[in-house]
Amino acid sequence: MNRINYSNKTINRSRGFTLIELLVVIAIIAILAAMLLPALSKAKARAQQAVCLANAKQWGLADTMYVDDNNQVFPYPKFQAAYAAPVEQDYPDWLSAGTFHQQGQGDDVWFNALPPLVANKPMFTWASDPTAFYASKSIFTCPTASAQGIDAVDKQAGNDQYDMIPGTRPLFSYGMNSKATAYQSGIAGYTIPLKTSMIVHPSALVLFADVRNRSAEAPFSGSAANQIKLATPQVYTTRFSSRHNWGGNLTFSDGHAAFFKYSYVVSDGIRNPSIGAGYDPGDADINWDCTGIPVPSGSTGG
Repeated sequence: MNRINYSNKTINRSRGFTLIELLVVIAIIAILAAMLLPALSKAKARAQQAVCLANAKQWGLADTMYVDDNNQVFPYPKFQAAYAAPVEQDYPDWLSAGTFHQQGQGDDVWFNALPPLVANKPMFTWASDPTAFYASKSIFTCPTASAQGIDAVDKQAGNDQYDMIPGTRPLFSYGMNSKATAYQSGIAGYTIPLKTSMIVHPSALVLFADVRNRSAEAPFSGSAANQIKLATPQVYTTRFSSRHNWGGNLTFSDGHAAFFKYSYVVSDGIRNPSIGAGYDPGDADINWDCTGIPVPSGSTGG
């Protein structure tokens, strides 16, 4: 009788993770993610700031081309009072933007005159489709401002002068310096043409700057009245934005652009006690008036 000899065999069975081991792995992944996310957030913010700076340089390039083609005369920073109501100068609505162009007015304002020189559309062409304007990646749009969105508190229905409702008016990420001719302009609501011959320090005169688009943005050294003046086409220290790492971009009349901390651009009322908080601190490398003289606190010229 034949016997079948069964040899002992070792059976290897793969053992799965225990619940504790899984929890440990999950905890490690969570810790690594927590460490990585701030770095990714900072990298994203730096990338957005770089795009914004590139836009600022494009505005400088467009302005240089415009000046060379127009007898060294700069475009206006706002609609002029001769055809625009005061509120439309600071907060032009979409209807006015299109209507003024049809009437042959406003084409010498920066946001209409400059974009075509760098392959972008002038503002008035967006009047028929504001939604497309905000969805575009034009030089009008700062990616940081778009990512932040609009605070609910700034959407005050019925407050047409200040409300941040995209369908009502263009919301500007950048503004043109409204004080460049502050000492030359004596009539409120008007701006005399800025000419290159008037500029004492071309590398220091501010032409464009990031403009505030959130009333809660900090730091902010201006008055409560200026705190709600948002997304306007003209800018001064009272409206300079700090959305990029507590600072913003400035474009100068010689065409170059650079980043500056808010605390350097805007007086806090302490560094220079004689200058009111929110106004021009009078630094030699940043001029808001073409003469190089600091713009006085509360100046209405320009």
